Amino acid sequence: MIDVQPTLNDKEVFDFIHNGYIILESIIDEDFNSKCQTLSSGHLTDFIQSRSFRQNVLLHPKVAGVARSLLGPNFTLPTSAHNHLYEHPHEGQTLHSDGLTESGYGITHLQCYYYPQLVEIEDGPTIVVPGSHQRLVDREAIAHYGNITGQVCLTVPAGTVVMTHYGIWHKAGPKINQKKRSMIKFSFFRTQPPKRDWVIESDEVPTYQHSGRHRYVTEVESYRDRRRGEYTWNWLCGLTEYQAEYHPARMFVAGIPLNQIQL
Repeated sequence: MIDVQPTLNDKEVFDFIHNGYIILESIIDEDFNSKCQTLSSGHLTDFIQSRSFRQNVLLHPKVAGVARSLLGPNFTLPTSAHNHLYEHPHEGQTLHSDGLTESGYGITHLQCYYYPQLVEIEDGPTIVVPGSHQRLVDREAIAHYGNITGQVCLTVPAGTVVMTHYGIWHKAGPKINQKKRSMIKFSFFRTQPPKRDWVIESDEVPTYQHSGRHRYVTEVESYRDRRRGEYTWNWLCGLTEYQAEYHPARMFVAGIPLNQIQL
């Protein structure tokens, strides 16, 4: 099996549990970014499964390292992706999660956004709401929201990969220019029970450290976030009973376990 080393430590796992995303800025090679800027909009299959995309993006040590840290050693590599390409001005999207969010406390699915070009505020950047993955809703239930206090605009340099919890609320912001803005979206999935095998300094499992209240939530909701974070942390550390669940997104997103990949 391809050797992928974890890159996250306990603190960084805490942060992911709390916020629901990690930003890896400017990690993809400039030449490969330029190649990806020529792709057409829509479904991508052959290119995603190509040796070049796997080596430059999916198995980039920082990308694969996060997937290895949060999903275990034999996570799946995607066999398809979608290139969200915007060329003309638009009003932006409504807030949504992609389909139904996860119903449990575990982390079984990472949805990733790769930006092969610089994204500025005028380009209609992706907007995410930190901590929103803790709120289990159908996508239509949040479409009426506008902007939410504390939301983050992903204005990022070229070659950035953002790795998110599948349930995070997000949208494309308003675009006011004619510049192309591409975002290639793909997913990694878990295939094995969780255990605390990321980068650790001690075998002693620390207590979950809550990072405080998100700006848009009440004290009561913050308490629920903390409790849910504790459950997720204990689950990831293998301290609670593991029940394999079939994630709804697996009906639409296929993947190949790492031990079946040959480069």
